[in-house]
Amino acid sequence: MKNYYDLLEVSHLASQEVIEKAYKTLVKKYHPDLRSSAYSQERMMKINEAYEVLSNDYKRKEYDNHLQSKIISID
Repeated sequence: MKNYYDLLEVSHLASQEVIEKAYKTLVKKYHPDLRSSAYSQERMMKINEAYEVLSNDYKRKEYDNHLQSKIISID
């Protein structure tokens, strides 16, 4: 499973403001209009997916619960 927090380079305790700032920073770095590599395009898709989940309180809570269940089931 992808770790959206790692993709956006933020802590799982990050506020919405920190998540938004990290997203904007990464968009400037990897936007396909600025870099024409396949890696940048793929990276932007993942960054957008992560931001879509983490910027929505309901989706973020479900995602966090899913991550927590994965951690518990491993032990």
